Amino acid sequence: MTTELEPEVLVALDKGRKIEAIKLLREQRSIGLKEAKQIIDEYSAAHPSPNASVERNNSTSGLIKLVILAAVVYFLYVEFIQ
Repeated sequence: MTTELEPEVLVALDKGRKIEAIKLLREQRSIGLKEAKQIIDEYSAAHPSPNASVERNNSTSGLIKLVILAAVVYFLYVEFIQ
């Protein structure tokens, strides 16, 4: 099994597009879905993408901001409307 992946596959993985990477690998190597997924999973485990954790952190911080905004709106409503 070749451990080096094609540049297009690496770009897809770097962008967090695992399904796209599997499709590209299948097309380029003429292999089955199971084998392509296994190769991508093994590569991802050995080379974790820093972008994946950044995306998770951004969504978490967005949720925190939304909760804070809702609390502020509620506070303003209670203080000035009622």
